[in-house]
Amino acid sequence: MLVLILLSLVASSVSDTLICTNGFTLVNSAKCLKLYSIPSRHRYAEDTCGSFGGTLVTIRNAIDNRAVSTFVGNTGLSYWIGVFCLSNDPSTCYLDDDQGTASAYSNFAGGFPNVDLGGCVYSAASGTLAGKWISGECEDVEMAFVCEIPPTRADPCAHNYNGYCYLPSHENATSASLPFTSAQAACHQNCAELVSIHSPRENAYIQNLYSTANVTSAFLIGALTTAPLTPYWIDQSRWDYGHVSPRSGSSGSCFQMSTGIDGTWYQVDCKASQYFLCKRPTGTVCNSTPPPPVIVTPAPTNPSGCNSTSLFDSGYITSPSYPSTLPAHYCVYYLSTLGAYRIGLYFTEFNAYQSYTSVNVYDSNGSRLATLTSSYSPPPTYYSTSNKMTISSYVSNSVGYRGWAAKFLSF
Repeated sequence: MLVLILLSLVASSVSDTLICTNGFTLVNSAKCLKLYSIPSRHRYAEDTCGSFGGTLVTIRNAIDNRAVSTFVGNTGLSYWIGVFCLSNDPSTCYLDDDQGTASAYSNFAGGFPNVDLGGCVYSAASGTLAGKWISGECEDVEMAFVCEIPPTRADPCAHNYNGYCYLPSHENATSASLPFTSAQAACHQNCAELVSIHSPRENAYIQNLYSTANVTSAFLIGALTTAPLTPYWIDQSRWDYGHVSPRSGSSGSCFQMSTGIDGTWYQVDCKASQYFLCKRPTGTVCNSTPPPPVIVTPAPTNPSGCNSTSLFDSGYITSPSYPSTLPAHYCVYYLSTLGAYRIGLYFTEFNAYQSYTSVNVYDSNGSRLATLTSSYSPPPTYYSTSNKMTISSYVSNSVGYRGWAAKFLSF
């Protein structure tokens, strides 16, 4: 009996030990870090970290700052960190993990942040400024960089991320493509559920599983809807992150995730056979008690957004008075997201009088992506190359025209 108890304690200890995957190193028993020493532009650095379901390293206190500096060691390399500044006030410098700003802790060198020099932030690794933060231009400067992913727990599964195992159907099921109910049953055979997704980082990690495998353009996830704007996860976890596509044309009570550029989710017929993805906690024992149900909270929508200082992350914007163009309006919309992400702008309707309408969409660097002057079917979609987008809009007061509406998402 004593031997059995000891073995049980050993097994419990092993399963509870935090580890890192994909060649990352556990630092301070809390962060999984990896140094990329080849100087790179900020976007490439963010995309590299995102492919692991991570971000550029986030630093929340002096202990973190010392630990990361020690991790980089005597390489003499300055490196991008996961902070992006919208102004010279550290309270507007956002951490890449979407968990707050640098208002509680920052280590900027004197005179920084300085967004006139750029909004991206790097840490100096040598000299009198070693460990100090400096802001710089995102795409004209190349730096080494440190990626951070969350620790996980040991499990023999192939895809282990943040305490969960991910089981793509083309790797684990007898039939890779199944309708929703059968897919759910196949997941249950592996002590799992169809996947629920709870952050942009998890979404990026999953997207990379399929983009590297190159097996399908979309797959079933564990979301259902019984009415507009009320989706929920079948594993009863909280709907705390949503990436549902604003494009029209999708229908059905089930959802699929696109493996395309923005990784959005679409409604689909539950009876259609598709690839699917299962998810289970690491170390799961079959027949374990499921988690208790929680309240589903749909994401709210935003008002027009005309001439707002900045609209952040994701939301809904329209021409003023939509669905009417009366009276005529001129508006500017400033869209922003974290330095880790870009913006997708999805017009859901564009119905305007051609001779007196001009809507311009500008990229992060100020270059014009499009000028819209008429009605469009289907409405167009645009993607920024970085984390800002601007829309200037003049819509005439024309009877019988509705104006425009659009959804924007960070990805």
